[in-house]
Amino acid sequence: MTEIMEWIGPLSVEQRTAMGLAGAAIAFLVVVGVLAIFLGWLRSLGVCVALVALAVVALFLMPLGTSRLVSHPAPAADYEAAMKTFETELLPSSQPLNPLCDPYVLSHGEKTKRVVVLLHGVSSCPHAYVDFAPLLHERGDNVLVVRMPQNGYADRASDTLGKITAEELAEFADKVVDTAAGLGDEVVFLGISAGGTIAGWVAQNRSDVDRAVLVAPFFGLGGTGPWTNSAAMRAMLVLPDFTIWKDPAQRENFQGGMAHAYVRQSTRGTGQIMRLGEAVAEQAAKGSPAAGDIVVVMNDADTAVSNRVTDRVVDRWIADGADVTSYTFPAKFGLGHEIIDPEEPGADPSISYPVLLQLIDDPSAFDPAAVPMPMPEPAAAPATPAKSAD
Repeated sequence: MTEIMEWIGPLSVEQRTAMGLAGAAIAFLVVVGVLAIFLGWLRSLGVCVALVALAVVALFLMPLGTSRLVSHPAPAADYEAAMKTFETELLPSSQPLNPLCDPYVLSHGEKTKRVVVLLHGVSSCPHAYVDFAPLLHERGDNVLVVRMPQNGYADRASDTLGKITAEELAEFADKVVDTAAGLGDEVVFLGISAGGTIAGWVAQNRSDVDRAVLVAPFFGLGGTGPWTNSAAMRAMLVLPDFTIWKDPAQRENFQGGMAHAYVRQSTRGTGQIMRLGEAVAEQAAKGSPAAGDIVVVMNDADTAVSNRVTDRVVDRWIADGADVTSYTFPAKFGLGHEIIDPEEPGADPSISYPVLLQLIDDPSAFDPAAVPMPMPEPAAAPATPAKSAD
C-alpha cells in the first residue's frame, strides 16, 4: 500500500482525477457484473445506467442556495474605526496560528489615498505576500493582508478546511471591505486562487471597492468546462468529505512543502469555494458588477484552475458593460498556479510582480506587448575531450 501511495504522490490533480474516474468505471462494471448473475447482462446494464442517469439529474437539480450569498455592507467611517474592526474581527483566531500566518496591516498611521487588500489562496496564509506587500507600502499605500477563514492554523495537518462554507467566505469578505473602507480613500482588493474567487464576489457585490484584481481565480477545477465543473462541485457538496494529501504516503507526517501551508486539502471545502464562484457567475448573469473596475489575471500554464470557467464569468461582466481588463501570462513563461508567493514552486516574482503592480496602479495603461519575454536558457557547451598526457 505504501508503494502505491508513493506512486500517487507526485501525480497532478488531473492525473488523480483520471485515476478516480477510472476507479469509478471499474466499480460500475463490477456492479453490472454482479447484477448480471441475477438479471442478465443487458438488463443489469440498463438498470445501472438508469440509476446513474437519475443520480446525475438529481445532482443538477439540487438547489445550491446561492441566493443567500449577498452582501451586507457596514464600512468603517474612519481610520480609527477600521483599525478597531481589524483588531476585533480579522485579527483574532479560534485556534493557535502558525507563527508565519498572522494577518497584518502595513500602515502609514493614517488613512491614505489608497489601500490595497491582499488575500491568499486556500491552504496558504498571509505569509504568501511577504515580499509583495512591502512593495505596495513603499508606494504610499496602506496594505491590509488578511487571513482566509479556516486557514493558517499551527497544525498543518488540520482538517479544518472541510468546515469552510460559502456563507462564511462572503461574510468574511464583507468584513474585510468594511475594514478597508476606513484605511484608504480608494480600495483595491486583490486575491489569488480561492482568494481570487472571493475577489470576484467582492467585485460583484461591493460598490465601495474601486478595483478588484482576480489572480488565477478559482472558479473551476483545472481541465473542466462549465458543465463538468458544475457536476464536480455538486458531487463535492453531496458526497462525504475526502482528504487530498499533498503526500499520500506520509499523510499528516509530511514535513515538506512550504512551512506556512497545510499538507492536506478538503473536497467539501473545495466545493464550497466553487459554490461561492457559482454565486458570482449567477449574479453576473443577472446584473452588472458593483466594483469600479475589474482586473483578471490568468496563466496559460496553470493546470490547477480552469481558465474556461473563469472566461464564462468574465464574458458575463463584459456583456454587462463592466470595465474589465484581462491578461493571461503565456505558457512559455513556465509559471505555476501560485504566481505571487515567492516560496511556491513555479513562481517567478521577476516576471509576475511588475505586471501585477502595473495592473493595480492603472490597468488602462497596461500594454501586454511590453511584458518582457523570458530569455531562452543558453545551450550547454559541448564537452571538450581530455588531452592525454605525452
